[in-house]
Amino acid sequence: MAGAGPKTYSGWWGYLGSPKQKHITSYTVSPFATKPFKGALYNSVFNTFRRTKNQFLYVALPFSIVWAVWANARDYNEYLYTKEGREELARVNV
Repeated sequence: MAGAGPKTYSGWWGYLGSPKQKHITSYTVSPFATKPFKGALYNSVFNTFRRTKNQFLYVALPFSIVWAVWANARDYNEYLYTKEGREELARVNV
């Protein structure tokens, strides 16, 4: 130890008069690593709602256009299989 003799004070425990230690690395664990799913269920509900709300028009407008075209084509096809529809096709295809 450091000191001149047996009755010499050399410091408190851990500071016994030695030079300060260098190159000591201490590590900590991130709170995100200790609880990776903290709040995941709560946030997933509101995140899903927010994302759906933001993407609604990008999905709803093309869907409504395609549905309107499809419904019109379906109705016109049903019309063509009636007596009036066959007469119209006969006039047009002459």
